[in-house]
Amino acid sequence: MVCHTHARMLPDAPDGISPDALSRFEIAIRAGGPYCESCRADIGSYALAQAINAPRAQLPEHWLDRAIALNGDQTRSDLEKLEDADLPASLTPKDVAQEFLRRIGQRPIERVPISPPTLMRSPEFVEGWSVDCRRTEYSAAGGPSARYSLPCLISTEGELLGPALEEGERHGQTWWVVPDSDIELARLVRGVAQLLLLSAFAPPSQSSG
Repeated sequence: MVCHTHARMLPDAPDGISPDALSRFEIAIRAGGPYCESCRADIGSYALAQAINAPRAQLPEHWLDRAIALNGDQTRSDLEKLEDADLPASLTPKDVAQEFLRRIGQRPIERVPISPPTLMRSPEFVEGWSVDCRRTEYSAAGGPSARYSLPCLISTEGELLGPALEEGERHGQTWWVVPDSDIELARLVRGVAQLLLLSAFAPPSQSSG
């Protein structure tokens, strides 16, 4: 028999597994009985093997529908989702923005300045949707040493806009077109998929007619 203390010791879950596999592992290692940590690890490994070898759900053909399906998939790990995204080699950030605009059924809620204010003139603004997809990072002034991704906005014209870094790594007040080299395509597709999913729960747009 295993003493009460050692019977309650649980093995650590492996890294890089899917939420479904993690759930099955945690349920298995907490199963009743006077099992030691080593035995619980064996039980958990068996549950993991069953989860990992289980068939995955069929994914849609279109790259954006696929990204939407992967967003809510609990049976795939992050690495599997990255591999199964299967983005076309010819896909560009502009293609992603255009497909997003074709599908979104809500009015934009963000707006950013694209011209600096002057003594005689107010700045011009552009409307769009914020999405996390940039490679460039900055440190917040006076804050912790953590790095943050610069934001990006998909404008109603299909442009990807973002602020530029200024001296001292504070991002500027005027937003410009972001070059493709500063955009992570996979992150952009995931971000667009999440925006479309969230839009399904937003109230319908009111027409101004």
